[in-house]
Amino acid sequence: MQTRCCCGAVVEAKALEEESPLSYHLRLGCTECANWVTASGRLEDITPLVQRTLWSNEARHELDRLPPYIESLVREEVESYAAKEGRALITVALFQEARLRGKVSWPSAAKDRLANVPAPIRSMAKVEIERMAIEQGLSEVTEALMDEAKAKFLGMRGRQ
Repeated sequence: MQTRCCCGAVVEAKALEEESPLSYHLRLGCTECANWVTASGRLEDITPLVQRTLWSNEARHELDRLPPYIESLVREEVESYAAKEGRALITVALFQEARLRGKVSWPSAAKDRLANVPAPIRSMAKVEIERMAIEQGLSEVTEALMDEAKAKFLGMRGRQ
């Protein structure tokens, strides 16, 4: 999909900021008149506005923290993984997922515990637990991680 500016020129995705794992800000710039607009929303909402691979500022920061002699190798690895997965936006979560060479696995004990989470929030809890695992460099969800997530979420609910 091509988005057009009020002047009629094509608007291109220029920058991506991660507000949270569920909220992103995509900055779009006009190729002719230099107008800027920001589209905010979930990743799946803003992805159709992107025509080429775009790194979020936060994912780029993770890349910049690497030693220069492996930065280009990791960039290639992550971009290749993103292309294989059909994803144009490279976020911190995708960066870490690519570094783990795939998604986090769920052993049966972890799946059983997840089944005990109330249905209305189960999918959100699963995404957050996987994000926590990836951030910690884990390739699978552990009992300790489930305990940590439970403490985190129940602790948040208690602070009002």
